[in-house]
Amino acid sequence: MKEANLLQPALTLRLMKWAGRYYPLLVIAIARVICGFLGIFLSNIISRNNGNLSSEQINTVYWVNLGLSLLGDLLVLAVMASLNRELMTRLEQWKHGNKMSEGRVELRAWQQANTFTWNYSLTGIAIAVLVNTLPLLVFQSISLQVNTNQLLYSAFGTGIAAIITLTTSVIIIETLMHPARLILLPTSFDFQIKGAVGARLRTKVILSTLAVVMVSVLALAPLGYSRTYRVIYETIGSLSTLQELQTSMIAVTMIVLALGGAIAFFNAETSAAPIRELVEVFRNVERGDLKQRARVIATDETGELAIYFNRMIARIEELQLNLEKRVQEQTEKLRASNEVGRIASTIRDPDELISRVVNLIAKTFDYYYVAIFLVSSNGRWAEIVDATGSAGEILKARRHRLQVGGTSMVGSAIATGQAQIAMDVGEAAVRFNNPLLPNTRSELALPLIAGERVIGALDVQSVREADFKPDDITTLQSLASQVAIAIENARLFREMEDALTELRQTNRQYILSAWQEQLQAGKLEYIVKAPDVSEAKETREISVNLSVRDQPIGYIRLETSGEWTEEDQAWVESLATQVAISLENARLVEDSNQAATRERLSASIIQRLWSSQSVDGILQTAVRELGRALEASEAAIELKLEK
Repeated sequence: MKEANLLQPALTLRLMKWAGRYYPLLVIAIARVICGFLGIFLSNIISRNNGNLSSEQINTVYWVNLGLSLLGDLLVLAVMASLNRELMTRLEQWKHGNKMSEGRVELRAWQQANTFTWNYSLTGIAIAVLVNTLPLLVFQSISLQVNTNQLLYSAFGTGIAAIITLTTSVIIIETLMHPARLILLPTSFDFQIKGAVGARLRTKVILSTLAVVMVSVLALAPLGYSRTYRVIYETIGSLSTLQELQTSMIAVTMIVLALGGAIAFFNAETSAAPIRELVEVFRNVERGDLKQRARVIATDETGELAIYFNRMIARIEELQLNLEKRVQEQTEKLRASNEVGRIASTIRDPDELISRVVNLIAKTFDYYYVAIFLVSSNGRWAEIVDATGSAGEILKARRHRLQVGGTSMVGSAIATGQAQIAMDVGEAAVRFNNPLLPNTRSELALPLIAGERVIGALDVQSVREADFKPDDITTLQSLASQVAIAIENARLFREMEDALTELRQTNRQYILSAWQEQLQAGKLEYIVKAPDVSEAKETREISVNLSVRDQPIGYIRLETSGEWTEEDQAWVESLATQVAISLENARLVEDSNQAATRERLSASIIQRLWSSQSVDGILQTAVRELGRALEASEAAIELKLEK
């Protein structure tokens, strides 16, 4: 639910807070009291001036009319209370500040608020005829013994009073119920539309116009007839002339009523038809058809409304097209960002990565020229790595470079670590004017920052002036950051690959030399032959390498007369891998044991050397232990100073 806005009168809100559920009945009571006395007053005036009733009869009619009016008011209140239970319940909840959830009760309350005035009008008409008019005429005919003309004048007066009472009370009720409808307005647009079931504009215009015409006719015709009757009949005494006048006045009255009805229908149709058509156009627009336009068939405010509506829809259609275009552009930018991320995660070659990125940016953003510069090893120059277009090919062939911190936007971006933007290159304070790029009108240089280090710059140039919007700069800066990280990762990956290659080469050399030493005494080979294999039988030979860390150290050779399948090949290769690993482990164990033996021998010799107290003893011990350890046929040790 929505609270009443600030435009509602404070008095009405206070009255609603005080009355709560009884506010609709209070509104009816106020309107009936104000308008009822006015209607009774007019009815008595017409009856007194035209009906030729005595003072006693007029007073009697007045009190009877007042009583019937009060009875009618009570019946109207009772009927309206029965028809608007949900409306009254909702107002009571609002009075106590309770939360009003949406549902069928809310919809019913909103419908009753919209049909409140219409239901009151129908109820008022029925009460006016059945309670106020007919009983009064019956009472006058039976109790007061009035004649036919007097009954007609009384009927005219009562009808005028009923029309005036009903019309003015409807205006008052409509005004006082407006704040209640604002309070009961559902938050759901579907509920608002479903509940909009009150009287249509066409009906209101017809009824209001007919009410004015009927009041005029019913008020003036009897009065004119009465005055004419007195003048003609009392002066001339001609009853036929009076009857002719009466017939003429009835005919004129009927013509006026018919003409009033026609005018009312024309006015209603003129006002309602453009609005109905406009509502239908609204529905089509709501379904998504922005090509709909309202026909401008009126020259008044409804025609002006149609013109403004068409202009609004045209503007919305333009905004939607621009929004779709912007969404498409943002989607392309997001796709480019994702593509850069994908490239960065899949391509390890920095040169290929940079080439893919500059072409992707140029294609996605439709830029004139895109280039990436990287800082040289000495940190003094920004050297071009890749660029788009024929100008880029020429600059790469020339090994184009710009000084870091020099008179170029690329150099400034690298030196300061900040983006350099020239919306109009003619007004840029620091910029390198490249003769190969004569059509440049705006330029953007973004630093490539990896960690805390600036490794280069992304240079973007456009043929359009002020072509770099804030969103574009943000997207390009994000791409530049991804590119910087990708380039740095690719560089580190290449360095790691180089280190691993060198390590593998060193490892292969170590394994090769180690096994060469192992095989110095002769090659190690073992051959096993099956005893049941015939020499003459045809055999097939299969050989599988024994490799340790990609370095072959031998092979397994098999001869078989059977079928050799892929599963057999895979099994032998797997076994060969395990054999190679076991051989390498055995060699390492032997090397370890030899190293341990040498360490123990060294410790033993050193211990014996330290136990000797003389030079001769140390020399004798050293030469004896070394000769014994190395199984030398002769060992000598000599102390000698070189001249």
